[in-house]
Amino acid sequence: MAGDFPVSLFSFPVNILLLILWAGVVIGLWKARPKSGFVRFMLSPGATYLAIGLFLAFCLTVGITGFRWLTGTWPFVAFLLYFQTVLAYVILRGWRRPTATGARLGAVRWRFLMLHVGLLLAIGSAFWGAPETETKMVKLFKGTEVSEAITEDGRISWLKYSLVLDDFNVSFGSDGMPSDYRAQLSVGDEKVTLRVNHPYPIRFGEDMYLSGYDTYAEEYCILQIVREPWRYGALAGIVLMLSGAFLLFIGGPDRRNRQVE
Repeated sequence: MAGDFPVSLFSFPVNILLLILWAGVVIGLWKARPKSGFVRFMLSPGATYLAIGLFLAFCLTVGITGFRWLTGTWPFVAFLLYFQTVLAYVILRGWRRPTATGARLGAVRWRFLMLHVGLLLAIGSAFWGAPETETKMVKLFKGTEVSEAITEDGRISWLKYSLVLDDFNVSFGSDGMPSDYRAQLSVGDEKVTLRVNHPYPIRFGEDMYLSGYDTYAEEYCILQIVREPWRYGALAGIVLMLSGAFLLFIGGPDRRNRQVE
């Protein structure tokens, strides 16, 4: 159970089906909440404190020790699923302002929604989209056409396009260290210039980076191809959280949300 979680087994469409199943179970239990001890626990302060405490523990452990492999273990995956479940029930309970009698729901709490839905979207996109995330490396020699790459686990992955290194240039600073290097590539029928930290978007959610080069003869360069189709969901979640935080800063706390005794 402390080993690596088999992320690749949950690639599309399995991850989508599991996401729909998780959402269906969460909503189904919410509708039966008066009789569900599970939902009552998820809405308790203890569940929130446990989620935040585990989150801080994982962050501090990875940050201090550098053990990034912990994020691919069964306990971490189980924690992220638990964290999302707690957050989902908090959203279902608090997205509208309570009224004095409780007979009907009040106005929508937009700042609350932006903050909490943004957090759920950011974490959920990284969690459910992890099986679709892939990093591949290509060693590209001048004038040689390549249509395959090597994955992080050493497998050969065939590309849906061909790559040819047409030219490669390195600029050196006054200290003799390389200050800039760029590669002219043919990606299929398109001519592309790659620079360090200036990725080329191949298609939706897939970018190509220039990550290294031949320091002696300058006959080849190393490309990194990163596929992250769910990253736009994470980006949207971050934008929502920042927007909600800005509105909260401008307007101050909503004191009307206090329960009427």
